[in-house]
Amino acid sequence: MLKRALALPALKRVLQNFAVLAGGRAVGGVLGFLSTLLSARALGPDGFGTVAMIGAYMLVVRAFCNVKPFEAIVRYGVALDEERDLDGLARLLRVSLALDCLSALSGTLLATAIAWWAREPLGWSDETARIAVGYCSVLLFSGTATASGALRIFDRFDAISIVQAASGLWRLLGVGLLVLSGHASIETVAAVWASSQLVQYLGVLWFGAREVAARLPWSRLRGPLELRRMGQEHPDLWSFLNVIYWQATLDMVPKSLGTLYAGALLGAEGAAMYRIAREFANVVAKPAVLVRQAIYPDLARLRHRRDHAFRHVVVSMAALMGVPALLLAVVSAWWGDTLLALTVGASFAPASAVLTWLIAAATLELAAAPLRPAGYALGVAKAMLGIQALASVLFIATFQLLTPSLGLIAPGIATLVLWATSLAGMAWTVRRALAD
Repeated sequence: MLKRALALPALKRVLQNFAVLAGGRAVGGVLGFLSTLLSARALGPDGFGTVAMIGAYMLVVRAFCNVKPFEAIVRYGVALDEERDLDGLARLLRVSLALDCLSALSGTLLATAIAWWAREPLGWSDETARIAVGYCSVLLFSGTATASGALRIFDRFDAISIVQAASGLWRLLGVGLLVLSGHASIETVAAVWASSQLVQYLGVLWFGAREVAARLPWSRLRGPLELRRMGQEHPDLWSFLNVIYWQATLDMVPKSLGTLYAGALLGAEGAAMYRIAREFANVVAKPAVLVRQAIYPDLARLRHRRDHAFRHVVVSMAALMGVPALLLAVVSAWWGDTLLALTVGASFAPASAVLTWLIAAATLELAAAPLRPAGYALGVAKAMLGIQALASVLFIATFQLLTPSLGLIAPGIATLVLWATSLAGMAWTVRRALAD
């Protein structure tokens, strides 16, 4: 009883941060979801599939070039902030900012170079490749990890919510104006999608810079990177960043890479069906990302203090997320095709075949959401990566083997296999780490 009572304030804090994030993400998610449905109705399966593949391509390249230093800011910055070690925090932010600049520049150059090479395997025309190059130019502003990490350790989740809502509103208004004016095309819709991504990047950079400037004098932020000193102060920093990099890259496998893979195996129309089904499934799965973002700083604090509330927070959040999603999976099995026909048109009704599988997978993803940040806080990040790597291999193998015989259902089954493997593996690893 005492441990449970001690856990309540920590759980309340996590839920408050989650509610703030969920509020903005819900608004942004609904607006983005509506803009996706509107884009699909305006372009049809083939045109929408092309835009979806271009967007997925940009996100895959970004994941490949982004080492996600904001995770390191949260892991190490929480302790530095609590101990008021402003010099140490400034050194951490300088290194993270350098990584941000490197990832943004390399991502832009790589996306431009590969777009022309990738057009043949993906079935893109020269015009589609040209649009993809323009879309990926927003990657120049994608170095937002430092700003994002700072907002999290300083409990400015409200700023992140504002940016999410603004980006979704921009995209919906843009696509809506195109439809009303009769100028909706692959090129114009792709331009609106890219500009909404730019709004998100610039918003995070703006809020993050303001928050850091308010807490740390610029004199502390200026100076050399001091990479050797960083390695001495945080011996496992570079190992941790390496794990996070590959973890973020693997996260793209069932999402953006899945869209590209569906396009390669099933054509632009297959990519469109998969992307629309994923959009509906993401309504269920989206809170998983929010849980990971909201819970990680507090789990890091609880672990730093050796607080017994750690286990209760993880188990409680897993149950709170997974049970409601299971009900939605049951509903989608009965009314998935009707929902798709009413929202994006009868031409997208075949996507219902994969929708139920993806929502079932989203249920498992939600239940697993607190486990990865728990693993990071417990110091078993490499084990988390190994589990995700195994799950991703099983996803690709299932996708490849079943698609010739099952068609569009195969990606759904593959996604379910991925999250079932991830949930089982991460739960076992976290339990074992807590027992040690």
